[in-house]
Amino acid sequence: MRHRCASGRSDRQGGYSLLEVMIALAILALAVALSIPSMAALHERQQVHEAFAALNAWMLDRRTGARLAGAPVDFPAEPLSGLTGMPRGWQAELVQPWTLHPSGACSEGRIRIASPRGRIWERPVSPPACRAEFEVAER
Repeated sequence: MRHRCASGRSDRQGGYSLLEVMIALAILALAVALSIPSMAALHERQQVHEAFAALNAWMLDRRTGARLAGAPVDFPAEPLSGLTGMPRGWQAELVQPWTLHPSGACSEGRIRIASPRGRIWERPVSPPACRAEFEVAER
């Protein structure tokens, strides 16, 4: 028999049962498990943005160099190394030869980046902006 206090309530302590806590934890674990792949994709997308920002900074630096030199600068199709701001483990390369003119204009070119997981993004670099845009549809 339960004792009732003066207010009419039972003297039993309120709280959650072990079953209720286990169900709540299972739901939380399921939600976390379902969100992990999307978090990984979000992280990779952020790294792609960082890689393209590093490439565009490199290209802007080379354009400034061509303007200051007053002569065209040719870049062969080859891997690029030592890019400041490139995420660790990512690689970049010029897919076709590229020329920067003293005016700051560039020839048509293509640039490629690769993630450590092997995913590849290849983009055109074209006048007048001479930039590689991430928003172009992935290949």
